Amino acid sequence: MHSGKNEIRNRAIFIIVTALLAGCLTLWAPLDKVEYRFCDMLFVTEKPVDNRIKIIGIDEKSLEEMGPFSGWTRQQAADLLHAFDPEHSPAVIAFDINFVGQRDEAGDRALAEAASVFPHVTLASYINYGTRVEQSDSGEYQINTMYVEDLELPYEALRNVTSHGFTNAVQDVDNYVRRSVLVESVGDAQSEGEYNFAWTIYREYRESMGEQSSVIPRMTENGVYGFDYTAEPGMYEVYSYVDVAEGRCDPRVFQDSIVLVGAYAQGMMDQYMVPIARGTVMNGVEVQANHVDALLNRRTFVDIDIRIQALAAVLITGFFVWLVSHNSFLVNTVGGVILETGIVLVARTLYNAGYYWKCLLPFVFVLLVFLVRVAMGYLTERVRKHKILSVFRTYMAPQVVDELGKSGNYEIELGGRDRQIAVLFVDIRGFTAMSEGLSPEKIVAILNRYLGMVTEAVFKNGGTLDKFIGDAVMAVYNAPLDVEDYACKAVQTGLDIVAAVDGVNVELRKEFGIEIACGVGVHSGRAVVGNIGCSYRMDYTAIGDTVNVAERLESVAKGGQVLISRDLYEQVQDRYNAVFVGSQSLKGRQEGMDVFLVEGRNGTGTSGKNT
Repeated sequence: MHSGKNEIRNRAIFIIVTALLAGCLTLWAPLDKVEYRFCDMLFVTEKPVDNRIKIIGIDEKSLEEMGPFSGWTRQQAADLLHAFDPEHSPAVIAFDINFVGQRDEAGDRALAEAASVFPHVTLASYINYGTRVEQSDSGEYQINTMYVEDLELPYEALRNVTSHGFTNAVQDVDNYVRRSVLVESVGDAQSEGEYNFAWTIYREYRESMGEQSSVIPRMTENGVYGFDYTAEPGMYEVYSYVDVAEGRCDPRVFQDSIVLVGAYAQGMMDQYMVPIARGTVMNGVEVQANHVDALLNRRTFVDIDIRIQALAAVLITGFFVWLVSHNSFLVNTVGGVILETGIVLVARTLYNAGYYWKCLLPFVFVLLVFLVRVAMGYLTERVRKHKILSVFRTYMAPQVVDELGKSGNYEIELGGRDRQIAVLFVDIRGFTAMSEGLSPEKIVAILNRYLGMVTEAVFKNGGTLDKFIGDAVMAVYNAPLDVEDYACKAVQTGLDIVAAVDGVNVELRKEFGIEIACGVGVHSGRAVVGNIGCSYRMDYTAIGDTVNVAERLESVAKGGQVLISRDLYEQVQDRYNAVFVGSQSLKGRQEGMDVFLVEGRNGTGTSGKNT
């Protein structure tokens, strides 16, 4: 009873500890890099690009024809704007290029004048972040590593005729860009703040289409939201900057489109790692295109509160640990597959609904718990197998034990099965009288020598040693496993025993000055074979009339005789010579039984001797 209570308590402790470990690891987030990689594989898939978005890239061709970008003036940007047809104007023209400060007066004025022609031109700004110590509302001091020190804006003349948004990338711990801050507070608390570049483009586009209200993405408390990537690098329509600026492209292709202008050459150092393009990088202007695409098609997401994620990890892990501790391997396997599949499906469903669940830890814990359970089950089974086979080796032939090991049937339980078997009994003739004049030590030594010889003969012929009864030995054949030619092997065991007595007697005469003689009885028939006893003490044995007959045959056998029944004789007569010695009246049976004396194998002559 105490053992049962301790087992329940230990199981409960293991469930609680494992579940809490999963929750703590979720809060601590030591595997965030791996977590993001796992979630990227689950969530991020390529989708058709929104054909309203087009890119004009400052590519290698443009740099070759127009010179290095560092030598460009604002006139080149003005030339690009002049290339658009005001009557077939793009809905938004967005420059992912910083026009901070004045450079040359003519170029600056030309760009401002060109931008004023189009109602929705968006330019890039840039936030310089710093670090400072701040005091919270509760009076506690904390370090703010995202303090806005200053904002770099387009020069005033250009700023007056355009909109602007910051292009700072938000990188996760693995340096991949998945998220953005919607708006940053700049200057006094009364100001609206600076919105990010993609949101500003999206807002300008809706206004150009006559849709005054913009759908604000769901965000965390600090204003962060994520956006789902649409396409790998090179999937959006890309036009060379020089081709557009010099009129080689029909401007009507940009009508009502969102046109993003930005770096598209490798040397311009505007590239980022993104989840949809692992193993390569994406140009910043393409990142902005994916961001705008996500806003247009409402594919943004917000991280689920980390405390809720931790609670989910605790509940999922705890449930599965409980499941595997109460059920079979099949139930655990099916349950594990269902749970793992459910975690993936729920995570994807939440992501599509706009909620980001880092589900790797629950997924891994379920897998680890299952593998640990399998390993423990395997080790437990190995230990159980070893213990059982160790027991079997004490009374079964090694080859039979090996076959038992191969079969994988290691069950030791009460009950038996009806089987066709052969049973052998052997006893020393006159041992009681002989032992009266010997010391206990000598008696034990003689018995050990004799029993060792008998055991060797039984095992050599594939028999199972059932029990020692003083100087008597009982062995069965064809149990617990099927043994080919078991009847002949039982008879052969008897012949081997009486033949081996001569060798044993040589030793006994030398050491103790005595000789022994053995009588053997063998019978075959049906018997109940199995573990007999109770749950804490059982013996593997055979019971039934077959056993009784074999014992009675042994009791009438003289030294050196192997007596068998007619039933057994009819099974082995083609292999062994046996002579009919009459019908014996056996104890416990009303009718006599025909008894045969085995003389040896066919053609081998007599194997034993009568005394």
